[in-house]
Amino acid sequence: MTFSNQAPQVPPSLPADFSSSLPPGSSIRHILLGHPSHIRQTIHLLHNLRYMETSQWSPLIEVPNNRLILRPEPDEVISMLVRRL
Repeated sequence: MTFSNQAPQVPPSLPADFSSSLPPGSSIRHILLGHPSHIRQTIHLLHNLRYMETSQWSPLIEVPNNRLILRPEPDEVISMLVRRL
């Protein structure tokens, strides 16, 4: 196995106010699904990236009977990323 001596690339910073890049009146919903400690860690990471304040997230919500139903608005779609730790 070979490792590079180059420093890792740092991702670009997110704008301080991401919402300013959305069209007026539009919204985007973020859903984090996973172990509670991983969700908290991700929320704090997004806060450190200046993406969203931690206080803007809802409290952690248990999924009853392991069932979750999403009801999108007309013209809404989903994109999902699964990150294996």
